[in-house]
Formats: sequence, structure tokens, C-alpha cells
Amino acid sequence: MKRLILVVAVAAFVFGTAPARAGAVEELQATFERGVQALNARNLDGFLATVHEKGLSFYSCGPSSGLEGREACQQDWQKFFTKTPGAVFKPHGFQYRVMGNTGIAWGKYTVELAGKAGTKKAISGRYTLIYTRQDGKWLVVFQENSPDMPTPPATPTS
Repeated sequence: MKRLILVVAVAAFVFGTAPARAGAVEELQATFERGVQALNARNLDGFLATVHEKGLSFYSCGPSSGLEGREACQQDWQKFFTKTPGAVFKPHGFQYRVMGNTGIAWGKYTVELAGKAGTKKAISGRYTLIYTRQDGKWLVVFQENSPDMPTPPATPTS
């Protein structure tokens, strides 16, 4: 009897999971790309339009990292724009998955920063976003970035 219940539960899970509807992955990717374009254009309202009102953001350097909501996300990005006016976010090798009303985007990024006297610096890392589909729109409910660790200096060998 326990085996039968387990088989039914597993089958319900496997066959009950809603498949992604046609075009959902492409819509998710387009939403992600609109968010990147908005950030690079310093269009904070455009970016925040892709963030759920209760979304969570975990940024490595953000003052409100881990706090809930669009306002916390807005504070982090405003501070970033103020400190790094010429920064450009470039995603690399992003992948997208959709499972029902949940979408995931992940990949690597590089942020190019303009320094003094025209010098440039690049920071790279990994970025993950989780979306929910609400009222026909993909909205970020969780975002996290992890900068790459610096390469330790070579130690001399004897």
C-alpha cells in the first residue's frame, strides 16, 4: 500500500508539473534583456518595471542587500549609478529555463567601469535571477550576483 501511494505521488509530481508554454522562454529572455538595456541606459524605472514589488536582491556590495521590495532594489542601483556613472553591464552565456510560472536566468557578467584619466576596469562574476509570471508579465522575485574571486598572487617556489 505504501508503495502504491509513493508511485502515485511521484507520478502526480512528474506528470502534474505544467510544461512551459510555447514562447515562454523567449519572453523570459526578452524581459531579462530589457532589464539589462534599462540599467545600461540608467533607466531605473525601466529596470524596476521588471522587478516584483516584493522581490529580493542580494548584491555583493549593495547597502540594502537582502531586503525585500522594489524600494530596496532601487536604493542599491541608485547608489551604484552614483558611484559608477560610466558602468556598463554585459551578460555572457546566459541560459533560461521556464517551469510553469517560474523562470530562471543565469550566467556570467562583466561590469566595465570607467576610471580616472580614461582607464577602464572590469569586474566579472555570476548572476542568477528567478522570475514569476504575474498578470502576463515576467517579474524578478530573486536576484543575486557573486563576483569572481581575485586570483591569488603566485607564490615563489624554491
